Amino acid sequence: MAIETLSPAPQVNAEAQAYSDECLRRAALAVERGDCRYLPDITYGPDPLQRLDIWAPKPAGAPAGLPVLVFFHGGNFTHGYKEWCAFMAPAITAFPALLVAAGYRHAPGTSYRAIIGDGLAALKLVSDRIAEWGGDPRRVWLGGHSAGAQMVCEIALDHERRAAAGLGDEAFRGVFPISGNYRRSLSALETDPALRQPEGTPDSPLDRAGAARHPFLLAWGGEEKPYVHEGGQAMAEAMEAAGADVSRLVIPGQDHFQVHLSCTAPGGAWLAAVQAAMSGAP
Repeated sequence: MAIETLSPAPQVNAEAQAYSDECLRRAALAVERGDCRYLPDITYGPDPLQRLDIWAPKPAGAPAGLPVLVFFHGGNFTHGYKEWCAFMAPAITAFPALLVAAGYRHAPGTSYRAIIGDGLAALKLVSDRIAEWGGDPRRVWLGGHSAGAQMVCEIALDHERRAAAGLGDEAFRGVFPISGNYRRSLSALETDPALRQPEGTPDSPLDRAGAARHPFLLAWGGEEKPYVHEGGQAMAEAMEAAGADVSRLVIPGQDHFQVHLSCTAPGGAWLAAVQAAMSGAP
């Protein structure tokens, strides 16, 4: 759905509703201002939610071979829009780089494991076709907020499933999860017992943290709920213990929603770290 035709849906609580409303307000403003080229609703599957939005620098003749940030929205895997990420476009495209805002289907109508499959399918489309829109498939980074943070961790750390989707380690260069719930297993979320993994099977990002093969920047807000703080610290410590390349960034004074809304603020630590990573040598 293009931003101008999007019908906001009720969110789970007042804070989430305010966040959704603000994201969509900023998204509409980004389109109205026209600071970036906006290519909406590129299809990677038959469902209306299986779509990507690409934001690219202006003018249309901007350099090709640009780095790419594929970013997944939050919403507990039950809510959310790719358009929640549109406000990030002016800051990311100014690097210069491309921003790909990726949508995916929602539970309970779709299993959680199939939702992760949507993330893999979205990344496969980027890998195969991003050069058509000026991006370099060898310079792709993954990011996500909340449920989107778990999405990118699942993609990065479940090597067997990623390989089965035709995506090797070279499909992306690094991972920028924001405010994820890294202790949460997909099996614990499924309502159908047939979709759950056998007991003892690694099934959460924290279970697989030691398998990291890419640099990670784990970020969260200083005013998050305890499970975000504890899970973020545990994830970083497990990666460090395995010798992985991991950094942590706690953004003072920000709650679960503010940390995403403020991540591309000029002069912010998250934006600076992401720009430094993505603007390095090809």
